[in-house]
Amino acid sequence: METPACPGCRERDARIADLERRLAALEARLNANSSNSSTPPSANPPGAPPPVKKKKSKRRRGGQPGHPPHLKQLLPPERVTRTERLVPDVCASCQSLLPREAGPADPPPRRFQTVELPPVTAEVVEYQAHGRTCPCCGEVTQAVIPAAVRAHSVGPRCVPGMLRMRRWKSSAGRGERNRKVRQGCPPRGGI
Repeated sequence: METPACPGCRERDARIADLERRLAALEARLNANSSNSSTPPSANPPGAPPPVKKKKSKRRRGGQPGHPPHLKQLLPPERVTRTERLVPDVCASCQSLLPREAGPADPPPRRFQTVELPPVTAEVVEYQAHGRTCPCCGEVTQAVIPAAVRAHSVGPRCVPGMLRMRRWKSSAGRGERNRKVRQGCPPRGGI
């Protein structure tokens, strides 16, 4: 197709091409449903085809026979904080006493690791404004706790955690979860 010579015609053709691109994009959005886009089936328009039902698989749920196991990776010994040695006292077969130390025929120990966060304790800072008696005149001069310190009884790092805990505790509902929250939280006077 030839390029029109008149500038108005070129502008018109560019505008028509732009409008056709926009129309194609809008028609594609209008024809979108759960079978050809990521929208859920509940957002389908009334005339959309029903969602495709998958055939039930003949395989059982979970790991299939012969698949390689996904074992938990153990941390190296230098990352272990504490080691608990569990040594049997008596033989499971004949009930005779067993030595505490491993012998050359003994297998290496089976290992299992658990990871736990250390308990977090609050850092409590007490500001003491001392008073002193002047040896010359006997006047008692008292130090003043700064207003910036007296303005807040909780520090800036503690406030977000307390708000998060309060919000989570209020959304916990009733029953077992709420009981676990109360057990995991320090008492209100604890901080």
